[in-house]
Amino acid sequence: MVQVTYSYKNREFFQLEDSIMNQIAESGKRMLFALLEPIHDHLMHENGKIRICLDEHPNIELEGFSAPVKYRIERTLRGEDHGF
Repeated sequence: MVQVTYSYKNREFFQLEDSIMNQIAESGKRMLFALLEPIHDHLMHENGKIRICLDEHPNIELEGFSAPVKYRIERTLRGEDHGF
């Protein structure tokens, strides 16, 4: 199972308090999963977390994924589309 969470100032959120921000966050999660659709079969066998950090320098952190899948996610997020 893959979880997607948001982080801001060292606090992790599965759901944001503000309803408008939560709608934006849910939309972001859907877009992220759509982007990762080509590697869906590989993600189904993983138990990891994708943390979207919204601090001063936003980034995406990956936790708990196997090395090949983490590498593939990173390449997909950078727009590099190569197979395993």
